[in-house]
Amino acid sequence: MTPLKQLAARSRLARFALAATAALMATAVQAELNLKKGLPDDPYFYSSGTWDQRYADQWALHAIGFGNDKNGKKLWKNVSKLKQSVVVAVIDTGLDYFHPDFDRQANLWRNTDETENGRDDDGNGFVDDLIGWNFVDRNNNPWDRTGHGTHAAGIIAAATGNGEGVAGMNPMVKIMPLKVLNFLGRGNSSGIAEAIFYAVDNGAQVINLSLGGEYITRAEQMAVQYAVDRNVIVVVASGNTASDTSNYGFAKLDTVITVAATDPNDKRATFSNWGQDVNLSAPGLDVLSLRARRTDFVEISGAENHTPGADFVGPENKYYRASGTSFAAPFVSGAASLLLSANPKLTAAQVTRMLLMSAKDIEVVGWDQLTGYGRLDVAAAMNADPDYETRVRVSTIAPAQVDGAVVVQVSGAADSTDFRKATVELGFGAEPKKWSTVETLSKPVKNGVLANISTSNFNQRGKWSVRVTVVTKRHGEREARGDIDIQ
Repeated sequence: MTPLKQLAARSRLARFALAATAALMATAVQAELNLKKGLPDDPYFYSSGTWDQRYADQWALHAIGFGNDKNGKKLWKNVSKLKQSVVVAVIDTGLDYFHPDFDRQANLWRNTDETENGRDDDGNGFVDDLIGWNFVDRNNNPWDRTGHGTHAAGIIAAATGNGEGVAGMNPMVKIMPLKVLNFLGRGNSSGIAEAIFYAVDNGAQVINLSLGGEYITRAEQMAVQYAVDRNVIVVVASGNTASDTSNYGFAKLDTVITVAATDPNDKRATFSNWGQDVNLSAPGLDVLSLRARRTDFVEISGAENHTPGADFVGPENKYYRASGTSFAAPFVSGAASLLLSANPKLTAAQVTRMLLMSAKDIEVVGWDQLTGYGRLDVAAAMNADPDYETRVRVSTIAPAQVDGAVVVQVSGAADSTDFRKATVELGFGAEPKKWSTVETLSKPVKNGVLANISTSNFNQRGKWSVRVTVVTKRHGEREARGDIDIQ
């Protein structure tokens, strides 16, 4: 970018900053009034267009149920009644624990068994680990020099109701900052694995992993399994390369919650990874959260055509907007922490079921490899049945030979804890006007053949759709779809 273009860009940023200041002054008055109604008084919760966008500044929080409407007010009131603290380990670049919109007294995890005296008082192998650990520099100061971890943590735990900045999700959360990535956002697998073990051994109930790559080591896999075996929920970002999660590190593990990103239109964000491993989706485009001081992680990443400071928000640049599945995952981690705050007796499996089964179905009907079970819905999750789960999925539709005859074989899953029956239907076109039942299942199928469809059913060329529906006894119906081209 030329100096003249840089100057013009900075001039536009300055105008946006002045406009944003005026807008915040106006919304602050409204915010104070809304606090009396049970809603947050954080100005950015109400403002919109601060960086010249056409949606609310905290649209992502609104989208998952924390709006300023009637339903949002009910959710905020329920959250305000929570009393049980929950520890969420954010394994990332660290945390700016002195950020003015982060309540370090209320929301920063403390190791109460350790005293700052140069000794390992609790015998956990880490000296003076009072608030977490820095696995990069091997010391007790997990300070964030990049900003990525602070942004992720702020989504979950930014101070709410303090009349400043943004609203976070859970006022009862305790953030355990574990630094595993350096200034450039790079780390090693041994440090990440060690941080997961540390988080579990020191009381984390939820682990947020907004990191990853194409490979995952044996040590990292063992660390995740260690967490899962000890009833810890592990939430993982699906990745930002618009590629299949089967080739992407932590995201391909079947023991974690893999989260894809959505945009303000409730569609999958174009950069978000996809695949059979995606469980859930959450907002991940233009997410507003905390900015660690003296950081600009999008600039550090080397993004093309990025103007330094373009993502800073607020008169004093204390906030930051960013896109990525890295910032979709913390919404799910925050939601998991809320469920545990509401009911500490829930198991990790129950929390996972509540999150997945309550998601708002978007994109393709039913589970799909773009957004999983759908977009996170916190209000619905808070009221979900912890023991209910239905898994319906079309994995493959392909020709096969059965008993000497050529058929179109449909494979996948049609299973439920509340199973009544399942049907397999066939229709012509991408959106059939008419469906014909080709198979009825009286018993669930966990993973296998759902139907062998005679080729005589395909009486014309073109795209045919298959719909699998699971009918439950008390929880309604769920469906999944697939298609095949007949030439």
